[in-house]
Amino acid sequence: MSSFWESNLGPLSGSAEDAFTKQFRKIPDNTTATAQIAAFTNEEFDGKKHLKVDWVITGGDFKGQHVYQKIHVFDADDKRRHKALNMLMLLYKMFDLKPASKEPPTNLELAVFVNKHAGIKIQETEPNDKGHTYNWVSECHPVAGFKNETGLTIMVEHSPMIDSAFGRNPKEPTSLQDDIPF
Repeated sequence: MSSFWESNLGPLSGSAEDAFTKQFRKIPDNTTATAQIAAFTNEEFDGKKHLKVDWVITGGDFKGQHVYQKIHVFDADDKRRHKALNMLMLLYKMFDLKPASKEPPTNLELAVFVNKHAGIKIQETEPNDKGHTYNWVSECHPVAGFKNETGLTIMVEHSPMIDSAFGRNPKEPTSLQDDIPF
């Protein structure tokens, strides 16, 4: 960007469609979309360090929305850490970059990823105890030939109380309630 009036996302139109904020909605499970890295940083949550990629969707039904990817390269679990290191290496290779050293990447090193484009797969978490679901990025692919496709939203249906004998028949007291079992 060489001027204040230039944007990395393309020319400015000044149209209402491009200027007004869209209402953001949950992105359905298994949606695939082209996206651009807006930020890539070292983060910490609840005392656990990880890398966080902020993707902004550039194609498909959710253009302009942000979705986040946590890469757990500092995890204590060897399997989880190994998978996370492979995801980080995949990003380096996909964008023809190399790690600067044998040390964990700094925010300055991760900044070289900003404005890079890829195809991503977006997943939706299972509902938590409050019934909320969240989006996360599970896959990254080269952008060439990548298709934008909207997935399906996870629907949670609560069934009515199941009729059973336990609910219909009250518990009968037994003579063993007062006995000591030893």
